[in-house]
Amino acid sequence: MKITIKEIAEDAGVSVSTVSRVISNNPKISEATKLRVREVIERLNYKPNIMARGLVKRRTGILGVIMPKETTTLFTSPFFIEVMQGISLKGKERDYYIMYDFCKNEKEEYEGTRKLAESGLVDGICLMSTRKNDKSIQYLKETNFPFVIIGEPEEKDGVLWVDNNNLKATYDMVKKIIHENSKKIVFVGGDKNLTVTINRVAGFEKACKELKLDYSIYLGKDFSRGEGYRLAEKIFSEQKCENFIISDDNLLKGFLEYLEKSNIENVNIGSFNKANIKKVWKNKIFLLDIKPEKLGMEAVDLLANCIQDKLESCNKIVDIELN
Repeated sequence: MKITIKEIAEDAGVSVSTVSRVISNNPKISEATKLRVREVIERLNYKPNIMARGLVKRRTGILGVIMPKETTTLFTSPFFIEVMQGISLKGKERDYYIMYDFCKNEKEEYEGTRKLAESGLVDGICLMSTRKNDKSIQYLKETNFPFVIIGEPEEKDGVLWVDNNNLKATYDMVKKIIHENSKKIVFVGGDKNLTVTINRVAGFEKACKELKLDYSIYLGKDFSRGEGYRLAEKIFSEQKCENFIISDDNLLKGFLEYLEKSNIENVNIGSFNKANIKKVWKNKIFLLDIKPEKLGMEAVDLLANCIQDKLESCNKIVDIELN
């Protein structure tokens, strides 16, 4: 019966990822642990598989990408598609294959992260989102497994990440779309626990306070089209407003569906990314390109440099310029 890496880990009293690092002769593993694991490998006559032999060379040539629950809207939202395109293009350039793991909820994201890290199949992991008390980030830090985040993490110490300056972008957007005689504006966003939402809300509030605007914030459960429609329905049942900042292109599409159904035309909207919108809305909506493809490319560069011990910085801010 063939011995598995999991059995080696159990016998040696260590994690699967530690066994993988011993096989790859990772210098961060103590000599005592290496000796213990190697003794078990020899005693059980363990024969590394193809992936394990790749690890002996310190790389498998594969990067894992954890796709969050928000990607249930993958094929209606250009953001994730463009980020994936950037990841794939840069992965090819850096000689890496990409393995995607699509998750339905936060628990699956954590389990997918843990299993990928322990499998020995990937050299590093890219997380496509970050939230408060993120268990996936905590696990990867504890196991010292190479990873990068697309999004600004809550705890930045020793973490690789790439993002836009979402606070500044939202702050600038409010000042751009608000008319001189306007005194009221509404922010429409998704999951309140995601750092992208937290940062955009912070930028929105900062601008509103400086301009002495009457403002409201409506946050949904996610960034889906359905939530955009539901939030629009809620907003217009509670108040009248012409100025809106909408935090995602899918939310925007749902929001516009409600406006069309209700024959509401007198609006002024700022939104993120490059949603395809009808011609009738072109002059009423300012779309901010957050350059998702570049986010994906920069993330792979950071992670590949970390794996190859060429890391020069821990984060990268992809600039956004308002037209």
